[in-house]
Amino acid sequence: MNETTQEQREESLILKAMPFMIFLCFMQVFSDQMFGIVSPDIAKTFVLTPAQVGWLTTIASLVFGVGGAIYSTLSDDVSPRKLFTFGTVMFGLGSLLMVALQFSFWLIIVARSIQVVGAAVIPGCFVVFVRKYLSADKQAKYLGFNTAMFQLSSALGAVFGGMISKYMSWQVTMIIPVLVLVALPALRKYLPDTAKADEGHTSQRINVPSVIVFSAAFALILLAINKNTLLWWGIAVLGVVVYVICSKLVSNPIIDIALFKVPKLVTGSLVGAIVYGTQSAFFFVFPFLMQANYDVSSATVGMMYLPANICAFLSGMSSGFITNKVGAKKGFQIGCTVILLSQLMFGFFMGGNIAFMWVALVLFGVGYTIIYPAYNSILPNALPNEVVGRGMAVNNLLKRLVLTAMIAASGVLISGSTLGKRLVPTMGHTDKSFIYSNVCFIFAVVIVIGMVSYYFVFRNVKEDKQQA
Repeated sequence: MNETTQEQREESLILKAMPFMIFLCFMQVFSDQMFGIVSPDIAKTFVLTPAQVGWLTTIASLVFGVGGAIYSTLSDDVSPRKLFTFGTVMFGLGSLLMVALQFSFWLIIVARSIQVVGAAVIPGCFVVFVRKYLSADKQAKYLGFNTAMFQLSSALGAVFGGMISKYMSWQVTMIIPVLVLVALPALRKYLPDTAKADEGHTSQRINVPSVIVFSAAFALILLAINKNTLLWWGIAVLGVVVYVICSKLVSNPIIDIALFKVPKLVTGSLVGAIVYGTQSAFFFVFPFLMQANYDVSSATVGMMYLPANICAFLSGMSSGFITNKVGAKKGFQIGCTVILLSQLMFGFFMGGNIAFMWVALVLFGVGYTIIYPAYNSILPNALPNEVVGRGMAVNNLLKRLVLTAMIAASGVLISGSTLGKRLVPTMGHTDKSFIYSNVCFIFAVVIVIGMVSYYFVFRNVKEDKQQA
């Protein structure tokens, strides 16, 4: 009875911290969106090409991926209070440094990297934290709230970034993320100061040299995907081989190769990776799609995201309820069905009335808010208790690699003429409309593959696994 009372008391405190953790997620996405919008202004200020200013995103993506893996791995041994305190402080410190170092583009990149080191605590720890510290009936609810805030912050970040770009200076976007520091007192007050160890887990320190070698190998893989030349792929493979050797020689590497043998970890991660990779790839394609088929401005494309994100926010607030009501497995299939309908709508109605594109984009965003709690509440339950944190690190890394590859592949598809033929009846009549219609049909096929794979990978996984 006393143990149950203690767990309830702990959960009560954690629930008080949840709004502040979700606020960190909001600010992470909000700042990313703002920086994306003002990138052209940064390029003008420092007289940079798009490729050069792209390093601001590329390096941040690398740090984000590696940082998220480190946080996930540490979450098995380090308390949530320490992890979120460090992440929040680094987030705020990096933002202040960006303001102080705004006179140099390359120093801005350094400061942005520090900021992202802090921001990576959200993808690295949030799902693991919810799974470990909240009861089963509350997990889907707060995962749903998190994805809802993701959608809201995406919309507001794009709007604020555009307003700042038009009416103020891009430097203003650097100071806004400092607001994350207001969450620090509550996080330190309410989050547990001891790690919740799962049965069978033994605490160990991460090997620092393995982090360095892994970071280099991960960077080489991302470069190989973007460059897509035999030379870069050869260098990337060499980097992976070096890391594999390093992981065998040291104790407790950041990513233990043995984790890839854990049942359902790789297959389950790949299911999520191809589904979320479709989201990233489509968002990359969408502005080109609209400009090629409807000759609209970037401002109009940006405005199209607003109702889609608002509707996705509203659906995200209820997605946890949907998951709890119908179960994670059915919830995932429902969300994927909505995404599938949106891609089919894009494909068949491409070149028709632009209103179809607005509706399809709303469905696309809503579908992803439904699958988020469904996927992230089932995958941790499919893993052995003692590897959940490290397993989610592998999940985050595979997801980032696959979505990077899918974005690169999408760029190749829309740049060529191979798909410039009418394969199925559509409203479009030009080669461009055929290309984009066919790309959307390819995305639809990928979603179907994800739905089928999800069923077979997770069909024997229980949905109501309780914490010890």
